[in-house]
This record gives sequence, C-alpha cells and structure tokens, in this order.
Amino acid sequence: MNLVETPAVRITCEVYREISPSIAAALAAMGISRPYVQSGRSIMIGEGRGLFFARGTRLVEDRIDIYRFAVAPEHETVVMTGLVQAGMLNQEGRGSVYSENVKFLHPQDACPLERPSLPRKSAHATALMSPLAGISVIVQRGQGDTIARAALDMGICVPSVTFGVGAGLRDKLGLIRITIPAEKEVVHITTARHDLPGVLSRLIEAGKLDQPGKGFIFTYPIERGLLNTRLYVGRHFSAASLGQIVAAIDEIKGSTAWRRKFTGTSELRPRAKKRQYLRGLVDLSILCAEGMAATLAKLAMDAGAGGATVGRLRRITGEEGMHGKDSPAREQLTMILPEGVVESVVRAVAAAGLFEKETCGEIISRPVPEAYTYLASTNAK
Repeated sequence: MNLVETPAVRITCEVYREISPSIAAALAAMGISRPYVQSGRSIMIGEGRGLFFARGTRLVEDRIDIYRFAVAPEHETVVMTGLVQAGMLNQEGRGSVYSENVKFLHPQDACPLERPSLPRKSAHATALMSPLAGISVIVQRGQGDTIARAALDMGICVPSVTFGVGAGLRDKLGLIRITIPAEKEVVHITTARHDLPGVLSRLIEAGKLDQPGKGFIFTYPIERGLLNTRLYVGRHFSAASLGQIVAAIDEIKGSTAWRRKFTGTSELRPRAKKRQYLRGLVDLSILCAEGMAATLAKLAMDAGAGGATVGRLRRITGEEGMHGKDSPAREQLTMILPEGVVESVVRAVAAAGLFEKETCGEIISRPVPEAYTYLASTNAK
C-alpha cells in the first residue's frame, strides 16, 4: 500500500475534569469533530496534614482529560486561542494547551486532519510561550509520583500521568516476564527548551533510570503553548498566588527565559556528563480500534521494533463503520524507533489491515531528539 506523508500541527489540551465539558463544547463549535480523549491525573504539591498545623508537604492529585487532535498549520493559532478562551486557561490552575509539528502517514484518499470552520483571525489572540520541549517518562506503575515530585521540586510545570501496558519486548522473555510488571505509568512534563538538558538529567537521577529495568525517558519538540503554573495547592496569604505572579511575568516578558533554572552543562554532575543519550530516533504512534494493539505490537516487533507501550483513549464521536457507528474506544501503540526501522514497521502494520474501516487505524510520527534508558554495553564503560 502506498502511503502519503502529511505535515500537521497536533494540539494537546489538558484540563481538569470539571472544565472538560467546556473544552468539548468549544471543539464542537469550531468544527473539531474527531478529537481523541485520554484520562489521566494531574499532580501538585499540597500542604501536609497535621492535628494542629500543616507539617511539610504532600502530593495532591486531580483527575484530568487530555484532548489531542490535528489540524493544518494555518489553523493552529485560532484553534489554540479558542481553547484558551473557552477553558479560561490563561488563569492559574485550569489546565494547559500546547502544539507540536507531527507527520501523518495515511492512504492518499483518507487524510486524517480536522478541517474546522474558523474565522481567519482571532479578535483576541492569546500570548503563547515558545520554544518549549516535552518529556515523557515511562516507569513501572507506582513510580510515577517520584518523577512528578522531581518535576514539581524544580518548579517546571504541573505534570500529568497516564497509564499504559508494556508490550512487545516483554512478550519475548518467556518465563522471565513474570518478574517484569506489564503495567506502566507515563509521566508527561513540559518545560522551556533552554532548561531541557538540566531537567532531563534531574529526572534520570530521580527515577534511577540509569539502573536496569527502571524505565525509559525521551524528549520531543513543542512549538508553543500555555502551561498550568499552579504547582501548589493550599492557603495563600497575599492578593495573588506565586503561580499567578509567574504567569503574569511570563506574559509581560513573552517567554520563560527570565526564570531559567540551568545556565549550562557546568551545573551537571560528573556522572551526568558521561551519559550517552540515544539520538536520531522517531516516536511512532499507531492508533487503532480497541483490542487490535496487541496484534499490531507483535507485527511491529517482528519488523524490528524493540518494544511498545499501549494506552487507552476514546473518540468523542463514533465514526461510520461497516455496521453503523463504531465504538469510540481506541488504543494507542507508542514505539520509539531508529529512523531506519520506521519504514519496515509501517509497512508491516499497514499490510495487516491497519487502514481498513473496522481497524480505524492512524499513524503519527514525531522526532525524538534525545532518549535514555539503561544499556548494559554503555553503562559498563
């Protein structure tokens, strides 16, 4: 099957569950009819509990909905502005929205991009921060709070956590696989691009990712966005919270450069300077109908993929299929691959019927500038 590669802008909007209906309504009003929604949790720092006074701090979580959809580049600004206004995301503690450049691989007669009905210009454009960087950390279930706490302690952003299941490599281990939990947590963190090296190093140390079986971390470029700055939940004794002050200064300055946390590689520890990162990789995401991901993961492994993580999501509206409305339940297969393996993996899953109506398949790729995990050959040096 001959596939076409279409550049697109993928927009991600993370909001608390009570704000989610406003975002869904705004998307429908803009003509965004097929967004994907994934459930997750947002983690913040709260006051510690005590009988007479607060003692220290603790982690506080809240349920969130994560919306993702793709539009043509010319629609990016208007759509993001509409979401900010609908969810009042320019106020502290309501959510985040950001965009990234991706590529869709699809049959020539089936372009997956949304085509919203929008005015050419927005009357009140929202000031968005750029350039940013995204970090995803895949760890064993129960370890996500450790990564989230490290991000909060650095004052980066409010991390979000989703759940997944490891597939592929684990299935090849035979009886040994019973010692490796399949359940995963994926921690999503957004930071200013100039702080990326220092943040990446701190997260590796926090999660002990330089030890066998602890997890995998990778980065991806984000073009621009508006991030949730409410890192702390508790009592305030001033007219404005610290997060509100930070957001106001970000808007005045037009970037986050004024609050740079790492000034260079000189701040990294000696062990961190010796780390060898994996480079030149691709994040290949395959979306399909529920129940298909395991089969596709096996085919991808046979074609050269090293492993995968399967997550669950849904579409707000079902699609017309062979038997009327299809179920909105979807699965997402995420694989980090060398560039030379991408073509063979894509060919294998496409030949298996990924783009048939009942499979509801889509393929999205984005660059991974850096990734890290324990490699015996590297760490033995």
